[in-house]
Amino acid sequence: MIFPDYISFYKNHTSFAPYDYQIKVAEILLAGKNVILSVPTGAGKTWASIMPFIFSKKKGLVNFPEKMIYSLPLRTLANSIHTDVTNVLRNKSFENISIQTGEYNDDKYFEKQIVFSTIDQTLSNFLCFPLPLSQRQANINAGSLIGSYLVFDEFHLLDPKLSMATSLGMLQILKNLCRVCIMTATLTDDYIQFIKEKFDFEVVSLKDFPNDIEKIKSLKPAKDKSVKKNITVFSDKTINVKDIISRHKNRTIVICNRVEKAQQIYNDLVASLEKDNDLLSNDNIICLHSRFFDKDRKAKELKLKQLFGKDSNESAILISTQVIEAGMDISCETMHTEISPINSFLQRAGRCARFENEYGEVFVYDILDLDEKEKILEGTNDEADIEEIRKLNNKYLPYDKKLCSDSLVELSKHEFIDEKVASKLVNAVLGKEEKQIIDTITQRIYNKNKIKESWKDCDKKHYRETIRDIQNVDIVLIDMKNLQGKKIITWQYETISVYKWSFINWAKQVSANKMDEDDWIFGKAELSSDSCFDFEWQDKDTRLLRQLQSDDIKNYYDVIFVDNRYFDYTKAGLLVSKNNHNEISPIKQCDKEEKQINTYKKDTFYQHNKGLINCFETEFKPYLKFTFQELNSYWGEKIDWEYLIKVALCFHDYGKLNHKWQEIVKGFQEKKSGINNPNEILAHTDYDETTDKELAKECGMKNKPPHAGIGACQVYQMLYDAFSEEIAIVVTNAVLKHHAPDTNSADNFNICKAGICEMEKLMKEYGIDGKLAHKLTKENDLGIMPSQDREWLLYMLLVRILRLCDQKATESLEKYYIS
Repeated sequence: MIFPDYISFYKNHTSFAPYDYQIKVAEILLAGKNVILSVPTGAGKTWASIMPFIFSKKKGLVNFPEKMIYSLPLRTLANSIHTDVTNVLRNKSFENISIQTGEYNDDKYFEKQIVFSTIDQTLSNFLCFPLPLSQRQANINAGSLIGSYLVFDEFHLLDPKLSMATSLGMLQILKNLCRVCIMTATLTDDYIQFIKEKFDFEVVSLKDFPNDIEKIKSLKPAKDKSVKKNITVFSDKTINVKDIISRHKNRTIVICNRVEKAQQIYNDLVASLEKDNDLLSNDNIICLHSRFFDKDRKAKELKLKQLFGKDSNESAILISTQVIEAGMDISCETMHTEISPINSFLQRAGRCARFENEYGEVFVYDILDLDEKEKILEGTNDEADIEEIRKLNNKYLPYDKKLCSDSLVELSKHEFIDEKVASKLVNAVLGKEEKQIIDTITQRIYNKNKIKESWKDCDKKHYRETIRDIQNVDIVLIDMKNLQGKKIITWQYETISVYKWSFINWAKQVSANKMDEDDWIFGKAELSSDSCFDFEWQDKDTRLLRQLQSDDIKNYYDVIFVDNRYFDYTKAGLLVSKNNHNEISPIKQCDKEEKQINTYKKDTFYQHNKGLINCFETEFKPYLKFTFQELNSYWGEKIDWEYLIKVALCFHDYGKLNHKWQEIVKGFQEKKSGINNPNEILAHTDYDETTDKELAKECGMKNKPPHAGIGACQVYQMLYDAFSEEIAIVVTNAVLKHHAPDTNSADNFNICKAGICEMEKLMKEYGIDGKLAHKLTKENDLGIMPSQDREWLLYMLLVRILRLCDQKATESLEKYYIS
């Protein structure tokens, strides 16, 4: 054991001593290596991955990252684990934790020390199209992964050709710049070996720790049973309410592959139990899937922990989809599940008899056919659409037909499930499939070409090529009668995600049964003609609601507003209207940034840049020791990274010293304040959006010349001479793109004499050498993008630090400016 006090530290924080395998994980990670952890559900892998990070922070270890990004394939899993971990760590005075899933936007810039996230959020950050941010902010978050500890939980649930391959491509690019822990319960031995050899991981599994198998209580059956859980396979009937009721004991979980099936079973079950109120209360019958509003899903998840958590004595039935098949710490005595691929099935089975001294029964049903209402009936002549509809009408959707049928055959050979049986099942069903996946991933070079395309154009179109190919549309329920043709704020509503072709099918049904010929059933939000631009933001949130024809839905990919009279929202979730409950989508709880009025406070060029430097010194520098250390190894030489950062910070607004820029802003500031101060060199003026729009237009503030490219021109020549072309390209791009990733040129400029004096003062103060360019008489194309991986990564790190320091110092100059 490298650190003798790790066991006592672990026990002090979690209240239980670590298993031997958990100690081994810490030894590997803290020794500077990466680990792939293969243990069954309920064996404690979450804390095995988290405690080495907490230990390193509390002990001040400099050879381990300062940030942990914990990624999961599903929002439900991220929510559940974030809650559990936060409750434990906050009791130990560790509160620098956030969750970023799309549902929760606690930390859209990934700034906390521990960030729980979905894999979609994590990868979209690295690919420079972060899902919660605009195109203008697309290059802010990629640098958050550099120098971080990356945990990938439930790795086997990732799409092999998309998010899994892209994750591996990302790790291959990052190399030593991160520490990594990949966790899985159901990858084959061959796949684990592939990751070990290609990516230099150490493997930890319970096979090497037989004593732990005897210790882990969640793996032990009830005292009067010889096995933990039995399995019964039905190949001649489908999952049904009669079996659910007859086999119910205290806690039953039902898992369906499709939302429509879950809704049907829930409604039928409630109707049946209304005749027998003695069995259990309707309040204890829970339906959970993806078609609920956020607030309702959160409430359901909390209630599930109460009803199906440890030591629960409640009688309850849960009908769900695969959203609960991993990560949620809940358990039942009886499980009914439709067949799914063996790795998915084993995750589902992990919610049965999960806790110590429990025994469970798992009943597995084939899917004999789709219900008529589940079928997609829309006619089309487009070959791609026909193929998509064919896939959607596969009765095993969203899974592969062969994997489901093979899994059913293999499961039929066993009467119970334990660790050895699970391993046999995985290797038998997935062995050949995963060999093909490995070949495909290798041939595609881990999606690295797609990764680099994303870096270049920062376009969310790459999402379907690199992360997840789900053709969903986001739905908002509104009072269409009163809102049609009116202004609407698009981001304020909670949305529900639905398969595109399922929704097209619904659209066809409701359009054929219009209440009134003039009704708008569907709407789209478009920019209104009176939208205007002020400074560097666009007034883009307020849009006009216009009619969207049902025939146009197929090729429409933005949020769709629907008339709430045609759709129902009940305890079973969103469905085509039957009872006209007329629910509307809730208004989101807005972030501070979305609520606030756009305002600036006046600061000088010197004050602003001093603020940025001090922001870097306090907010970033203390947490970059590991990153700088590993960058030297990655880059192949020791470089003064802090110096390069300060060059970028000092020169990011060099273009604001342009005579024309200063002339315009000084004119505005004089009219705004009534004070003429010709000697001031400004970075920002006073500005209040609620009162100053007209004055800004009068003074031509929109006509200020762009400034980012001017600083980039200056930096390129300075660093080319002092370092190398590679370093010059990297820092130049960070300065050039500190407002938007698509900036690529410098306008002509003439730096005022007083501005040169201000710049020289800053340079002397921070030890920056170089000659200053006073003017440029023509536009200069700066299309010198990074090309090598190491150039891109350093650019991502620098532009992140620059943009966040710029944002923080502008918002809170009084906090960071020290005269």
